[in-house]
Amino acid sequence: MQVKKRASAQTVPYQLSLHVRHPSVDPEEISRELSLEAVECFRAGEPRHSRSGLAATAVHGETYWVAVVDPLGWSAPTKLMNALLPQEAKVLRARFGLDEAETTPGSLGWGIVLICHCLTVRHRRFLGRLREQGGSLTLLAAIQPEALVGLRITPEMGRQMHDLGLTVKIEPAGNRDLADLN
Repeated sequence: MQVKKRASAQTVPYQLSLHVRHPSVDPEEISRELSLEAVECFRAGEPRHSRSGLAATAVHGETYWVAVVDPLGWSAPTKLMNALLPQEAKVLRARFGLDEAETTPGSLGWGIVLICHCLTVRHRRFLGRLREQGGSLTLLAAIQPEALVGLRITPEMGRQMHDLGLTVKIEPAGNRDLADLN
């Protein structure tokens, strides 16, 4: 599958990407089900390309799929999650055990909450099927140090991640600009 670069206007100090590994599912099915375009993917059984060109041709042992996720644009049907009605935001804060200060648009904690909420509401069945078939789901946060300020993973957030089978990894973005990670 051809990978397309995506322009990013994201100004937050982090970038979130969703990673799926599975024994055999077609990456196009993942893209279709999650309504996300992969920035990198390959299917189990496809030939692996040797960097040196000297190795014998091997095949990928599993499907791998990754997409960059903008929590404000992907999670809401209206694509305007930061314009949530106050009551909806209040319900999400209570469900994930957060206070109002922790749910500012652009904060890493709120981004994780929005993605967990979207995965739970829209994609729980699909993700459950992937897990039953031996797949795994990881949310990677590539961050600048300021993204960690005030980050708190509550027991309620942990429960939601556990129910989804979602592993969250937080790594430094390094010396690269986050827009370059696309």
